[in-house]
Amino acid sequence: MIKYLIAALVCILPLSLFASDKDLYDFLWLDQDKKVFVLQNKLFEKKHTFYTDLGYTGSLSGDFQDTSGFKLYAGYYLTEEFALELVYGQYSNSENAAYKNVLLVSGIEPFIRRPVSMTSIFLNWAPFYGKINTFNKIFYFDFIMGIGSGIYKMESNLDNVDQPSVFSTYSTESYTPLHLRAEFKFHANKRIHLGAEFMSTFIQAETPKSAPSKKLQQFNEFSLKVGISF
Repeated sequence: MIKYLIAALVCILPLSLFASDKDLYDFLWLDQDKKVFVLQNKLFEKKHTFYTDLGYTGSLSGDFQDTSGFKLYAGYYLTEEFALELVYGQYSNSENAAYKNVLLVSGIEPFIRRPVSMTSIFLNWAPFYGKINTFNKIFYFDFIMGIGSGIYKMESNLDNVDQPSVFSTYSTESYTPLHLRAEFKFHANKRIHLGAEFMSTFIQAETPKSAPSKKLQQFNEFSLKVGISF
């Protein structure tokens, strides 16, 4: 996942550096005292604006769990490209068919680590602002990348999953994660926007095979969002 984010940064960086609404075109055939500015036609400027979003999220990582939840977002754009954002998420989990089949066939519960909640702060970068022309409407969108950290609460059955005679109980765990995210945000109008977000969360945690040492673990999720800017 990290290599895809790096590739996206490499692709988008030239657009951010050379297509800003403050940049100039260098036309050698013009008089040297003439300047031509890049016109971005930005109907949805972000600098010094607040926004809040509500999102529904689903996990893409739990082999033995069905995980879903909601997120609340609140952010402020320091500049046209950079924003600080607070995110709170709450998750619910349930055993899926794969979990029940493993338990039925082997009589042994699988190891499970699942999210409970997150409270994190992000630095977001919106390097690409664009529009899609249709026959009778223009859709404007932002492509946003973010990096964040905070408190990521999870629960696992690590303590007794290796005891077949004991039914697993879940213990609460707390981590300082690394979040990486990418989002497409579509502007319905100057107030309302819709978003689709992919986020990867990385933690260092014990597993039954790695204990007592810790192993890097990755959890992916996808969210659909609706929000208001003001």
